[in-house]
Parts: sequence; C-alpha cells; structure tokens
Amino acid sequence: MIMHNGGIAIDLLDVKAIHMEFLKQGGNLIFELNNIFLPIYNEETHETELKSFANDPVKYYIQTSDSLRAYFEEWVQMWQDSKD
Repeated sequence: MIMHNGGIAIDLLDVKAIHMEFLKQGGNLIFELNNIFLPIYNEETHETELKSFANDPVKYYIQTSDSLRAYFEEWVQMWQDSKD
C-alpha cells in the first residue's frame, strides 16, 4: 500500500521502522525497509534460490524540528493503520 504525504511516497507494507534524526537545522525522517528477496541462480546446485538483500533506509530532510515531529506522528499513524 503506497501512501503519499508531504512529498514522500512510501510502500507501508515494506516499512519495518520509522525514526527521526534531529540535526542542527531540522532533521531527517527515516524509513527502514524490509529486506528484498530476489531469485538468484546458483551455479553449484543448478537451482534458483531466493536471496535476501538489505534495502538502504530512505531519508527525507525536513527543515524544522516541529515539522519533523508532525510528519513523524502522521507517518507512524498511517503505518499503524495499514497494519489493521
């Protein structure tokens, strides 16, 4: 389920955590994503196997700490609602 809010579009089914990173000016809203599984051909066994690869976190810079907190709360609520 891809959600769009404040210029950010994220598939909430792939999110495993949401964090805030405060900086001197504003901060980052960080989405940690589940690993991606891809079929990879194994030359030794001559079979296709699913391999897990880590996804890099998605960071979105927000100019003020107050806006960062507001976006964080909105995204966490949408994420929780998507699990119901």
